[in-house]
Amino acid sequence: MKKKYINKSSIESGLQHWWHQKISAVLLLPITLWFIFNLPDFVIIDYKDKLIWINMPLNMFLLGTFFMLSAYHFKLGLTVVIEDYIHNERLKKILSITINVLVVLVVLLILTFGFYKILGI
Repeated sequence: MKKKYINKSSIESGLQHWWHQKISAVLLLPITLWFIFNLPDFVIIDYKDKLIWINMPLNMFLLGTFFMLSAYHFKLGLTVVIEDYIHNERLKKILSITINVLVVLVVLLILTFGFYKILGI
């Protein structure tokens, strides 16, 4: 009878991934409630007032944090789906790279916009 050996590092990696997903979900809860609470008022104000609202430092920080955390949580979730349901290794690699690039672009866009506003350029 053959013994199956379990790779300890892959278990630790999976556990770490699981923890990151749970922590990002918990961090998203309060900021999502803030987002949902403010969304109805945001929808009905005119364009000029929307720009003023977005440019308020607290709102800008919370929106940026929301989108960065959401992007990271999105990446974690889709990584699991790809690893579990995509069996073609080439396609799996392409999808993983695409997701990573999208998340990096979202984060860079948010940081660039934030620095742009902070520096007043």
